[in-house]
Amino acid sequence: MVDPDSDFTVPESVIDALLPRPTMNSILAYAESHVLWQHCCLHPPSFNKEVETFWIAMSGDAGNTEGRGWAAIEPTWIALLYVVLGISVHQMDEGHASRCGLSHGQLEQSVDHH
Repeated sequence: MVDPDSDFTVPESVIDALLPRPTMNSILAYAESHVLWQHCCLHPPSFNKEVETFWIAMSGDAGNTEGRGWAAIEPTWIALLYVVLGISVHQMDEGHASRCGLSHGQLEQSVDHH
């Protein structure tokens, strides 16, 4: 639950809540090398292709005929993406978080880290 007295604002859409692409890619690389083996619920090469398809679908490039926005993305897949990101950030130490582009404050805020 969000503290009503905090400066936290709820994003207007799921896409507004996404981290920048380079940060997400770093977290997903961490997930592949440090986290996913624990759960054995994803095939990393397939998931990586799905992430790339997601970015293509979300791109707003005028010349991009493949970008179909949210119509191309399954809501359950978005949930899976957020779960993988959340679990990965939760299990990171400060050094990995820093290398992924997350500050100590973001690490603490995002998952109420240990």
